[in-house]
Amino acid sequence: MIKSRAVFAAGAGFLSAALAVTYFQVQEPTGPRAIAIPTTLADEEVLTWNCEIPEYKPESIMLTCADGGWMVHTITWSKWGKGGAEGMGIFREKLCEPSCAEGEIAKEKVKVTLSDLTERKGKYYLRTLDIRTASGKDFMSGRGDELKWDVMEFIEMMGWDE
Repeated sequence: MIKSRAVFAAGAGFLSAALAVTYFQVQEPTGPRAIAIPTTLADEEVLTWNCEIPEYKPESIMLTCADGGWMVHTITWSKWGKGGAEGMGIFREKLCEPSCAEGEIAKEKVKVTLSDLTERKGKYYLRTLDIRTASGKDFMSGRGDELKWDVMEFIEMMGWDE
């Protein structure tokens, strides 16, 4: 009986160590994902997300879908494809002072970049939105001159199908 307990304890310890090693080896890397991009992928097949809607060259991208507090609109794209996208637009933000209902709406000309091509269910999406003030000055909210947003994170988190 004592021998079987020792074997069981040793086996449990080994299994725990093996699971820990496996867990730490399988963790998904942070940062851009390396994917195999089909050589035949046309620019028109590259999409991005506007809230929960996949779009090709959207004229606007809403970041806060629930209340529309942050969005880029009037986007003009100068580049679009599997290598990324670049354009210009207007960033609109509710400042929420003294409250979001009474607060001023700030607008700022911005440079818009989409990057990090990611495959999802056989389609390809640019997932990282980078917004920078065109002037190089800080946003009116005082957060600096750049805002990065993962426009695909919510879709992945919810496990939604397109």
